Amino acid sequence: MADTQPSPAYLCGQLYATLHTLQAIGKRDRRLGNDSFLSRAKRHPGSLLRDQLKNAGEHLLAARTRGPKHGKAAVEVFRAITDFVPPSGRFPDYLDTSSQLDFLSGYHTQSAAYAAHDTLMK
Repeated sequence: MADTQPSPAYLCGQLYATLHTLQAIGKRDRRLGNDSFLSRAKRHPGSLLRDQLKNAGEHLLAARTRGPKHGKAAVEVFRAITDFVPPSGRFPDYLDTSSQLDFLSGYHTQSAAYAAHDTLMK
């Protein structure tokens, strides 16, 4: 049985959750998880993800300054970023309704995985 690749929308949702988690570890900022940001991200993920990727290094550094526990968690999350970049290396600029559901599924699945690791979210 062949493995199937997740859709680009699903991967974008996972990446968004990863970037949100990294931001939360580094700055205790969960803004990316609020309804307004999430609603915009699921419709137009491209520009938002590109902007957040530019900030990922800053969030990693901020987490490391919070202490070893935060630094270790941030490194783990930071390393996962590449797992969620679509094979084309491009993020869709617009998602239709069906793809938005894939995005949300990826986001919630990945968020739940990080939440299961309590140390990542504190």
